[in-house]
Amino acid sequence: MQKFIHLIALGVCVVVSISGCSTKTPYYAMGGSRADGTVDMAYDFKPFETAVVDRHQAQSVAKSKCQVWGYADAEIFGGMTQNCYARNGFGTCTQGQVIEKYQCLGDLGAARQSAPSQPQALQRAQPAQSGTGSTALDKKTWQDQQIQKLQDSDISYEEYQARYRKIMGE
Repeated sequence: MQKFIHLIALGVCVVVSISGCSTKTPYYAMGGSRADGTVDMAYDFKPFETAVVDRHQAQSVAKSKCQVWGYADAEIFGGMTQNCYARNGFGTCTQGQVIEKYQCLGDLGAARQSAPSQPQALQRAQPAQSGTGSTALDKKTWQDQQIQKLQDSDISYEEYQARYRKIMGE
């Protein structure tokens, strides 16, 4: 009976060591574009760890980056990209990086003051100022603006369709 209990204890230890640990993993800004109003947020994951991420932390960092550029806020935009650095014998990714794109939103007035030479398509698509002197964009206006920029770009049809779906949130 005692051998049986030791065998079960050994089995539990093996399962715990194989399953790994949950680790709080912070997001970090790793790229983006002021002109497009996007911030790429990423986190890393390692073998034998289960990444526990805080989307509020990612949104907070993305918002602060957008505010530096003159925007008011940020929201998650599009899907995610996974870069794999190591795979196990079954082909499963065990170490890598996950990247999520955030879209800057809001008042472009401050961004316009610090960047006087904006692309022509962006200048055409900006809404008229409201009585408060700000140019806050709602989602529809932002989408119209991005589609206008997309129509003015010289890209393939496939790339146009992919970007259009991202803009429309499809």
